[in-house]
Amino acid sequence: MSDVPEFPDRFNMASYFVDANVEAGRGSKVAIHYEGSQLTYQQVFENVNRAGNGLKALGLQPEQRVLTVLHDRPEFVYFWFGAIKVGGVATQINPLLPTEDFAYYLNYTKAPIAAVDEEALEKFLPALKEARYLKHVIVVGKSDAAGAPDGITVHAWDEWLKGQSEKLNPADTSKDDPSVWLFTSGTTGHSKGAVHFHSHFAYNTEVYAKRFIGMRESDITVSGPRLFFGYATGTNVMFPFAVGATTVLFPDRPTPARLFELVGKHKCTVLTNVPTLINKMLSDDARPDLSSLRFMWSAGEALPKDLHDKWDAAFGVPIIDGIGSAESFHIYISNRPGDVRPGSLGKLVPGYTARLTDDDGNAVQQGDVGTLWVGGDSAALYYHNAYAKSKEHLRGGWIVSGDKFRQDADGYWFYEGRGDDLIKSGGIYVSPLEVENCLMQHEAVKECCVIGKKDDAGLEKPFAIVVLNEGVEASDATSDRLIAHAKKKLVRYKAPHGVAFSDKPLPRNDRDKIDRKALRKEYA
Repeated sequence: MSDVPEFPDRFNMASYFVDANVEAGRGSKVAIHYEGSQLTYQQVFENVNRAGNGLKALGLQPEQRVLTVLHDRPEFVYFWFGAIKVGGVATQINPLLPTEDFAYYLNYTKAPIAAVDEEALEKFLPALKEARYLKHVIVVGKSDAAGAPDGITVHAWDEWLKGQSEKLNPADTSKDDPSVWLFTSGTTGHSKGAVHFHSHFAYNTEVYAKRFIGMRESDITVSGPRLFFGYATGTNVMFPFAVGATTVLFPDRPTPARLFELVGKHKCTVLTNVPTLINKMLSDDARPDLSSLRFMWSAGEALPKDLHDKWDAAFGVPIIDGIGSAESFHIYISNRPGDVRPGSLGKLVPGYTARLTDDDGNAVQQGDVGTLWVGGDSAALYYHNAYAKSKEHLRGGWIVSGDKFRQDADGYWFYEGRGDDLIKSGGIYVSPLEVENCLMQHEAVKECCVIGKKDDAGLEKPFAIVVLNEGVEASDATSDRLIAHAKKKLVRYKAPHGVAFSDKPLPRNDRDKIDRKALRKEYA
């Protein structure tokens, strides 16, 4: 690789993303729109410093973790960057999790300090009985200490920051010091923290957001995915901050109506999205003016080509589909403005390397499906407290997730599913995504998931779980029609050998991906 960004040995990512805007003379520029208020880069800088000083006052030590349990609001930004600026390690989780998950993350991170949204308190406070390391809870909103056990102090955010200095020199951190844990999606068990260094976030920002995508100071960003998801932390905080752009934050559920409203109100230029939400926006009767958007990101799950085509026909806003991971911080294969190929994930981002191998580690032929290996200077070095998993997936700067891909002769990449999702039918790998994309083109199908299920002979065959559109009846005839549709569109062995109909939405994890593991357990 040539012309890759380099960073000084003494480097703090909070200075790169926050302080640099004030130093560049952008202190008076709006950094955040939030619920009718405007916050400048100077205000963000000062509040990050106050939060950092507040954490130091509570005894936070270098490389200790803090746990962020907040909705998308300015306090998330202040607390998260404040912890990093003083040399701590920021972690973030979904504030809508159940109590048992809060208990897991509190003990897994060993965080002595957590910032919690008032709406999460009802489920968060009972988890404190199991918390062995937590000492302080900072509540954003109305705080109620009832239920906090002895030894844990609850602070109200405003009171906690009162009197803290708005001046703070960044900790003397190395570019290779840990700064953030990004949690895996947990599809194979409890989420694990992929440990990232200060330079990882600046590296991907330079090669992907700035050079490959072309983020601009004039951009105004908004996101459907929430900030606890590293995908959105990147696109809706780090990327705009890195170029002095403006982000729109909102704490409530990202409905189509809410996103349409915010794009129109703020004339947003960049929208972060996921396919599930894209589908909901298309199902909404509204067809608002989205002409201010110059592109929309899609990641987090596979984007069916049919859905991409429907979006293009309805709105004409280019979809920048790509793939990244918690292990890489952000996207490493992507479409880009001016070079979008629907159905593909685009091309490899310069600054990353990739190869495809078979089950024995040998390179596959061009066009064949193989396991993806990705390398680049934002690759996590290990998962905390998971040595075996680290050996399997993080191999000396290479990320080997088990995901299956193919690359065509033009250099475009196509996702074929996770290694443990692929179905080996008749000795040939079948991508469930290909079958799902085909079924989604049928007018009767609202959503679907394809898994492997053994037939009467014990042989694994594709099996579809389908949610039908309103007014369509589930019957053997409907099942036959869907199978016939797949056989017409696909090689016959790829078509489902059976169909089950669900009268409720398919289960999803906290990143809004269909929970294949749960469906396999129920149906396979």
